[in-house]
Amino acid sequence: MLNFFSTISEILKPIGSSLIDLCFPRICAGCEKINVRAEGFWCAACLDQLARINSPICPLCGRPFQDAPDSSDHFCSECLRSVFHFNSARSAVAHSGIVRDRIHQFKFGRRLEWVPPLVELLQTTYETWGISPPGLIIPVPLHLNRLKERGFNQSALLAKELARRLDLQVSYEILVRKKWTEPQTRLNRAQRLKNVRGAFDATGRESVRDVKILLIDDVFTTGETLSECARTLKKKGASEVHALTVTRALPD
Repeated sequence: MLNFFSTISEILKPIGSSLIDLCFPRICAGCEKINVRAEGFWCAACLDQLARINSPICPLCGRPFQDAPDSSDHFCSECLRSVFHFNSARSAVAHSGIVRDRIHQFKFGRRLEWVPPLVELLQTTYETWGISPPGLIIPVPLHLNRLKERGFNQSALLAKELARRLDLQVSYEILVRKKWTEPQTRLNRAQRLKNVRGAFDATGRESVRDVKILLIDDVFTTGETLSECARTLKKKGASEVHALTVTRALPD
């Protein structure tokens, strides 16, 4: 009998989804008009307009080479000097236009409805990245004072939805931010390094030894925060740390 009801449930599931889509049509996260695509949260026109980050890029940090569009992938100057501690990093789109606006509305305006469309961009980038599945997804943590001020960690919400879509495990407790840090964009390189040095710790009962980690954040600004998170996790024994963000801040 249980198998019978399970079978009926599976048969009715797409019908229920169709009825929901009919009564409550999905709205495009870009133009905010009805999304005519069968799946996803962006209409085809808005997807075409997104400033996607594609080759040529740095294969380590994912920095795009906008001034050399005909070149092949190659290491940037920072990665040639082994600046970052993560094994690789990727971002879905440039930190500009409608996606930047949606991130700002999400973080500072509590527009949580933008989580699924932002995660859609993360998922697409992850699936074309070519890395093997991680053992654990970890969001970049907020300082407790910032968490109380904002009411939520935007990276944790993104990580939760991505982990659900990819059927992967996520942890919110292993990595903690123990030191208050100033926004990295206001600082030069030496100040940025000093600002985040020792800002994180890997605690809790869960072990990351020999575990491959996927770090999630909303924006890759300078890379120093992600790098310090990776350094902290590797000190605790993580085998690899890869970083994935929705957007990447690019020089003017």
